Amino acid sequence: MASPAPTRPMRTAGATGASCASGREHHDVLRAAALQVRGQVGPVAAHIVERIRDRHPAYREPALAPSGLLEETEGSVAAVLDSLADPGRSAVSAEYLSWVGERRAWQDFPLEPMMGACRTAGDALWLALVRAGEGQGPAGTRLIARAAAEVWDLFERDSRLMADAYLRARGEVTFHRQRGRRALEGLLAGRVDATGIAEAADALGLPEHGRFAVAVVRGAAGTSVPVRRQSTVPARVRVHRAFPIGGEVLLADLDVGDLTLGDFAAALQVPAGTRAGLSPEVDRLGAVGHARELAELALRTCTRDGEVAVLDRRYPAGLLARRPDVASEVAVAVLGGLREVEAAEAGVLLETLAAWLEAGGSVEKTSAALFCHANTVRRRLRRLDELTGRSVARPRDVVHLALALDAERISAAHGPRAPR
Repeated sequence: MASPAPTRPMRTAGATGASCASGREHHDVLRAAALQVRGQVGPVAAHIVERIRDRHPAYREPALAPSGLLEETEGSVAAVLDSLADPGRSAVSAEYLSWVGERRAWQDFPLEPMMGACRTAGDALWLALVRAGEGQGPAGTRLIARAAAEVWDLFERDSRLMADAYLRARGEVTFHRQRGRRALEGLLAGRVDATGIAEAADALGLPEHGRFAVAVVRGAAGTSVPVRRQSTVPARVRVHRAFPIGGEVLLADLDVGDLTLGDFAAALQVPAGTRAGLSPEVDRLGAVGHARELAELALRTCTRDGEVAVLDRRYPAGLLARRPDVASEVAVAVLGGLREVEAAEAGVLLETLAAWLEAGGSVEKTSAALFCHANTVRRRLRRLDELTGRSVARPRDVVHLALALDAERISAAHGPRAPR
């Protein structure tokens, strides 16, 4: 069981001239204790991090918890102990803690848990110094207690510097985020000229020429589903986000990490109740607006929640999605003969066609995918030929059947079905 956190000892009025020697003695004890704890900075910092995570939930929340916490804690503890051992180095801890406060602001970490963690770290570090002082005997215990006010003054100074640096940085963060948001919205809307593109590149920290892709994540047709802002893509994919009502738009810099479009598609984590459309790559920032339009088009080819539609893998479906009225007409013109049979049989025939196309026209692979005999697949394909007047043996007819299958799915997903 963890020891209760010690409270900061109160300042008391001491004897005015009891002894300069005792003053030097308690400084000597404090210096020795600080050097002793400094030699164990790794385990001490790990213990402090454990207590911080135990006492402050924000440090356990994956969406909030700052990265590099242990390394930062080691650096902070080392800087504080160095300044206690040598007051001439107090500027070192001041500079380091100010840097931590500024970094927390840029990480969008809340101020209150940051300051709570600072107090928790101070309690744990003071306890470590007391124990080090106790190791020097009864006199050491007494003398380290005399150093309490000096130690806590340093802790409070560093905490104040951290908070001040955080608050200063928040203003800068807000300015840059607002500038970046306006730049991103302008790019995605395609309403920036050459000068605006240069300014947007500067605001977003992106090159004007590179490899970019846009993803649009949204709820199913006719719904508005909020997207979890911190988990749509993992940290290794560098994206800039915009949040229109009901969804999210992501601009990815594929050159960071040397990603392919497939990597980006695989990295997308589509929340429940949503689907995503992904544009082809574009090679300049000025083409991002067009990429966003193509991502919207890809999204319209989705037929189920959780799907990630990559447009360059389904251009025919994209063309049909752009004209839903034409998609309905294609479905009726090619597959209209299926209305002559029961809905269950029509569904089986369409399922078989889809599996056969996915299998590259291989009857054997289709039968394996559908868990039926190859002759059953052949029978169904012949029945499809009979009802549609097309033949899976003729390449042009296969094109018509594939388009009609996409059209049927898109019509069913995005609008009323054509009369059957």
